[in-house]
Amino acid sequence: MARIGIDLGTTNSLAVAYKDDKPVKILNSLGSFITPSAVSADDDGKIIVGQPARDRLISHPDRSASEFKRDMGTRTTVVLGGNEYTPEELSSLILKKLKADAEAFLGEPVEEAIISVPAYFDDNSRRATRIAAELSGLNVERLINEPSAAALSYLTKNGYEDGTYMVIDFGGGTLDVSVVDVFDDIIEILAVAGDNKLGGKDFNEAVARDFCKKNDLDYGALSSVEKAVVYRAAERAKMELSSVPMVMMEIPLEQHKYVLTLTNKELIRISKDIFGRIREPVRKAIHDSRKKLEDIDTVILVGGSCRMPTVREFIKKITGIDPDTSVDPDTAIAEGAAIYAAMKNKDLKDVILTDICPFTLGVAVNNDILNDGSKIMSPIIPRNNTLPSSIQRSYSASHDNQTGITLEIYQGENIHPDENLFIGELKLSCPPCKRNEKICDVKMTYDINGILIVDVTTTDGAKATKAFRSNSSVLSEDEIDRMRSKMEASMLIRPEDEKYKALIARAERVYEQSYVETRSIIATHLMNFRAALERQDIIRVRETYKALSDLLDTLEY
Repeated sequence: MARIGIDLGTTNSLAVAYKDDKPVKILNSLGSFITPSAVSADDDGKIIVGQPARDRLISHPDRSASEFKRDMGTRTTVVLGGNEYTPEELSSLILKKLKADAEAFLGEPVEEAIISVPAYFDDNSRRATRIAAELSGLNVERLINEPSAAALSYLTKNGYEDGTYMVIDFGGGTLDVSVVDVFDDIIEILAVAGDNKLGGKDFNEAVARDFCKKNDLDYGALSSVEKAVVYRAAERAKMELSSVPMVMMEIPLEQHKYVLTLTNKELIRISKDIFGRIREPVRKAIHDSRKKLEDIDTVILVGGSCRMPTVREFIKKITGIDPDTSVDPDTAIAEGAAIYAAMKNKDLKDVILTDICPFTLGVAVNNDILNDGSKIMSPIIPRNNTLPSSIQRSYSASHDNQTGITLEIYQGENIHPDENLFIGELKLSCPPCKRNEKICDVKMTYDINGILIVDVTTTDGAKATKAFRSNSSVLSEDEIDRMRSKMEASMLIRPEDEKYKALIARAERVYEQSYVETRSIIATHLMNFRAALERQDIIRVRETYKALSDLLDTLEY
């Protein structure tokens, strides 16, 4: 039974195994290491995952979804082909596909995985990731923070040299910044900061909106297909700027040609607010680590957005350090997760990887200053405390003759508890107390597996203990059971059919992006291919597949 590492990304996902003393990237059924984090429902009800689903975002936007990682842990839903899906369910379909591809590639069952998550994911988002794994048939003993996985990948490749590192993970949908100390084979995470709503997607949106503005188009008024075409072209232009100084966006909409010339200088101008948001997590991580920028030996960049020259230059500007790009930004996190899996499996030398609490944990208490019945957050375990962590605080009665305690437990940095994430509550009785007299001791213990244990001891020695597990959920067991049944009934298309579906999806996307004179040529080739598939004429399928594929290679921009 194999154990793999998985990077479940906003834009792309991949799986890596550790074999023959090195991380081995797993090829999917289309022969690629990268599986786009996109899901689409076919007309026959089967589920399409990966590149063909990504292409169907343009041709079948009402049946396709992507970038749902940003909504993990929320009640957001998406309707695909008449069926409603939660972010957990969509993510489970990605994981199900990665699991199937890994089993085919490795030739053995895969039941366990280490999955990476943004360091700044809150408890709900981490719970949702565990649920997604469970729904896909994977057992996940540990989640690993993405920057920690990236640091592990970098240090394994370059040697465990003592020093202080800053890891900046800037992907398609999230930004994480970590400060890491390495000494004597110990990797200690000192601080994390981030933005779960900032990534390459925001650059795509900025370019798409600027394109529309320059061409007197209303981005919000575009049809779903037109918006998908503009967004995809914006994404492609942004990516091309990583290797060329200028790109030309040329898009046919309603058979009119719209054009925009884009340079990195223009990209910086239209993305000014995005770059401003990158600066704050860097500043916060340095502050919370109790280090100075001059203490940082190396800045490590990972995540697809770090391929952008503008991003690399901006990070160099705000840190004063030329970033290290020696690891593959697209695969480093999955490789780090696989390395950690090997360490757990005792296949590697024992390297100690510490973790921290990314958000403050505390309880709600009465606001004695305003004395208006409002509550404020009383921190117990502060953010960036090394895990496992155990801290105790004493609390007093809020009124005379108080005979009971209701502890409301929250996670977050806001002084107002209701602006933070509610974890749960614990109740118990106590002897009558006078106002401001000590009523209890509260001890919080938080471990590396995301289990929070709260112990309350009253003045007469009565005790109450409750464990809040990160694999528990705001969802009820009945809801999870319904989701499990639904996912078990969701059939992925067969691997042998996937390359045909992928070519059809690609052709339909290029058709949407083309002018009238080109569309007729694509349509003819596509209909010939579909006809050959329906007749199950193997020779004709091979011929029409090649003809359509060659045509798309010449047309695609």
